Amino acid sequence: MPSEISVSSDRRSWRDFRLLWAGQSVSLVGDQVFLLALPLAALQELHSGTMEIAVLAALGRLPFLLIGLPAGVWVARLGMRRSMLGADLMRALAVLSLPVAAWLDVLTLPHLLLVALVTGIGMVFFQVAYQSYTPTLIADDERLHAANTRLSVSESTSLLVGPGIAGVVVSSVGAARALLTDACSYLVSVLTLALIGQRDPVLAVPVERRPLRREVLDGLRFVARHPVLRPIMVCGALYNLGVAMYDSLLAVFAVEHLGLDAWLLGVALGVGGSGFPLGGLLARSMADRFGIGPSLTIAGVPSVLGLAIGAASAGSWPGVLLTAGTFVNGIGQGMFAVNAITIRHLATPPDLATRATAVHRFLTWGTLPIGSAAAGLVGTTFGLRAAMLAAAATAAVCMLPLLARPLLRTKRLHRQPDAAVQPV
Repeated sequence: MPSEISVSSDRRSWRDFRLLWAGQSVSLVGDQVFLLALPLAALQELHSGTMEIAVLAALGRLPFLLIGLPAGVWVARLGMRRSMLGADLMRALAVLSLPVAAWLDVLTLPHLLLVALVTGIGMVFFQVAYQSYTPTLIADDERLHAANTRLSVSESTSLLVGPGIAGVVVSSVGAARALLTDACSYLVSVLTLALIGQRDPVLAVPVERRPLRREVLDGLRFVARHPVLRPIMVCGALYNLGVAMYDSLLAVFAVEHLGLDAWLLGVALGVGGSGFPLGGLLARSMADRFGIGPSLTIAGVPSVLGLAIGAASAGSWPGVLLTAGTFVNGIGQGMFAVNAITIRHLATPPDLATRATAVHRFLTWGTLPIGSAAAGLVGTTFGLRAAMLAAAATAAVCMLPLLARPLLRTKRLHRQPDAAVQPV
């Protein structure tokens, strides 16, 4: 009888995980439309300049700095699943307002800026909950790695097919109206989350509610003192600073500087994006062969090199170099993402899960608005090419924390009931 109960529970867990996986697979494709269509809406329909587009990107990422840390406590108190549902509903309504405004011919730059800010707030709550939720569905360490691989491959696949879909949709109906695709994808995510049978575990909510400041500090101390999580967090902050500069101006750089059409940019990023799922599928074998810690250091090399190739795109076929750079970068990011999130899941006590994730997101994604603003300043002062090259150089600094000795010595990690995880 106990074995039958265990099998039944395992099946329910995987059913719930598949619902989470399916909803996010659709939503991630919609996000690719959003990333391409929002700056192009400002550029094509409102004739915004480089600085205005950079500010638009920065506003979408600013909430990670403003509410990133307390969000971990709020999500723990509200519940991870409820936080994701609320965040997706809020984002769906915000994004839906843009194609409606375009249809009524009342779209303005302040409206775009407000939607960027609101969707950024929703992303903070969703990401903190989402990044902490999978271990509550999957109890077995081996299956947890497999689950993270599936989620990463879905994210990678969205980078493969999403830009192509986005480019075609934007070219067909216009940038603002194309955002309807993203709004619908959030509603699909809401539906799948609502169908999940397993509710938030008791451990996700502190037994004794303490002052917000104390709970935030607990999460900060845990991550800052952990010999493996700390270098991963510092690496993510440095890398994302460069990536934010790169991504903020990529659409403008490709269209204005390289002369690519929107659909061709989408195809280039889509084809190059095949590196992401490939990297995700390679992550487990890299961890098994070299150790889960060293695999992150190895993955950092193509992650940085790909950005440099993309920033240097020029000549008669710039789209080819941009495609190659995206492919190389994708292999590195795909390998890094799966193993980094698995380390965080295994190394974090359940009652600190949302707070540790919030600290990680605050420091790694909190650099995104800084990078976007820096891209606008460099691009306006020295030109788009200089800004893209500066972005690649900034991201390259992330290799330094990946050489930390505790990380390089971590071959395996095991989750224990009391979460006293030690590198082996």
